[in-house]
Amino acid sequence: MRSFALACTLLVAAAPAARGAGPAHQFGVPALSRPDFNRLAARADSPLFWVADRNGNGLIEPDELAGTGAGRTLAAWVDARGFTPKFVAAYQALVELRRQESVRRELDYARPTLVQSDFTRAPATERALLAELLAAAGLVEELYLRQTGGFQYWRTRGPDPASRMLVWRNHGPWCETPASNGDAFCNAVPSFPPRRSEAYPQDLPQDEAMCRLLQAQPNAPELLNPFTVVRRQGGGFVALPLTKAFGPEMSAVAARLRAAAAVIAQDPKEQPLRAYLLAAARGFETNDWAPADEAWAAMSAQNSAWYLRIAPDEVYFDPCQQKAGFHVSLGRIDQSSLDWQRKLSAIRTEMEQSLARLIGAPYRAREVRFHMPDFMEVVLNAGDSRHPIGGTIGQSLPNWGKVVQEGRGRTVVMSNLYTDPDSKRIAREQARDLLAPATYAAYSDSHAPFLLNTILHEATHNFGPFSDYRIAGKPAKEVFGGQLASTLEELKAQIGGMWYLDLLRRKGLVDEATLRAAYVDDLTWALGHISRGMKTPSGNAQPYSQLAAVIVGALLQDGAVTFKDGKFGINFQKLPGAIARLTKQVGRIKATGDVAAGRALVEHFVSGKGHALVRQEHITAVLAKYPKVSFRYSVAY
Repeated sequence: MRSFALACTLLVAAAPAARGAGPAHQFGVPALSRPDFNRLAARADSPLFWVADRNGNGLIEPDELAGTGAGRTLAAWVDARGFTPKFVAAYQALVELRRQESVRRELDYARPTLVQSDFTRAPATERALLAELLAAAGLVEELYLRQTGGFQYWRTRGPDPASRMLVWRNHGPWCETPASNGDAFCNAVPSFPPRRSEAYPQDLPQDEAMCRLLQAQPNAPELLNPFTVVRRQGGGFVALPLTKAFGPEMSAVAARLRAAAAVIAQDPKEQPLRAYLLAAARGFETNDWAPADEAWAAMSAQNSAWYLRIAPDEVYFDPCQQKAGFHVSLGRIDQSSLDWQRKLSAIRTEMEQSLARLIGAPYRAREVRFHMPDFMEVVLNAGDSRHPIGGTIGQSLPNWGKVVQEGRGRTVVMSNLYTDPDSKRIAREQARDLLAPATYAAYSDSHAPFLLNTILHEATHNFGPFSDYRIAGKPAKEVFGGQLASTLEELKAQIGGMWYLDLLRRKGLVDEATLRAAYVDDLTWALGHISRGMKTPSGNAQPYSQLAAVIVGALLQDGAVTFKDGKFGINFQKLPGAIARLTKQVGRIKATGDVAAGRALVEHFVSGKGHALVRQEHITAVLAKYPKVSFRYSVAY
């Protein structure tokens, strides 16, 4: 996948949190800083003032409180036992003001951008099909909320409009953007619940330590199976199939898919879609997704006007990056994809063989038969496909099973995202601010370089050591662990796609101007992801940000990218060789299962000595003034 970037009342004060234990709390809520307390008290027309943090513990104490105005006493706020219930209530009211500030800041980080589709003049059959698919998408949203842990907050969705919007946008009350990193107040629910996915036991902190614990269990393959949830049993853990954990919800989706199939039962042009709808319905009832993958792989731009994927697929939402998230991607086939399919299909075998030669033994070229990318005009994304910030612009699926093992998966490029005038204007302004003049001169307002890079990224998932490649009989996720495996696979796809650009130039499929514009697009794409930070606000790895740091850092280290006077430049003569060296390095790591080398490569540029080369703070500061995109969907039928 390629994505775009760029309370209960207590009457005594709690002790400050120990170092590494998270933010300090007081009165059952995150503790206000002294400046925030006084600022918010004035806004609330409160007579309270925190004079000084005399003991330096970051928590307000009774002897640090004063009243403002003539004749003010503290009798109502402090007594012999300490703070009174009236003070606690006032404190919590100030925390609520602070929480709402953070929620608005989180929402304001992105500008809403509309993806609009009008089917009001479409044939009645199409409109009836849409009605069933949109209903199924709504059910999938709820399934995904169960996986993220946001479902229990979905009905109430916070006490104010901004909080309700945040729960919808972020699939839960938790904040997701760099603007909220380290902000303990950013939560759409006043009780500040921690993030807890229903895919794992609720009594465990859902962090890397939990992932390592599960990976060490004797039944780890079942526990980390993408189509299960984990529950405690006795002193250990058991895996339950999705159909047992979410049976009624999955059955409801199946019913809608069968109804959609019935709508097009007599349409001779859409029988492959009908077959997929029926197979997907069975998947939602049996948790066996292989028949649906087979039916889905049989669809193409040549035999259906629709693109539809409804299944559990990607793992990036998951704290261990093991569980597959429910999602819907629905769109209409963009017929302009057929030209690129023809061009790339003609050299598909050569692309695999050339990459195999670059990587070397033990990897050997294999027969590749996957579909070359379709272009799709997005109608609706739901569940894991509907991101809080930005959107998926390319995807290769499925991720597991016979279809992918035999190279018969499908790749899609979303051709109508980021094409609105505001997005194009902001992208050019960002490039101007980040790039050296000679490199900026190669920047193109055309969407073509962006689409070309997305096509190559998605195609490269299917070349070389792919997602289901086996190392001594073990899948990559078992060898590398979920997070590292995901990062390395996306890194391979991104740097490999960049490597293929020169092959296309040598084959006469792109000219020099297009080649340079594509290189510039790849660089700006990477800088955008670096600006989002190496980890999420909850501490999980950001695979795209981390792979972007590896690519930019390695190219800077190799002299193919330069940084001078606050601007990044490309040495177009050195770039192909540097890309080839990194492509070979990543390919060999994946082919040999060299965990130590993979971890060392990523950590060097993400958190080690090489991270200084990446200039993350500079990039973030430059791009901070530009709002990101949050897509909203409108479907009229």
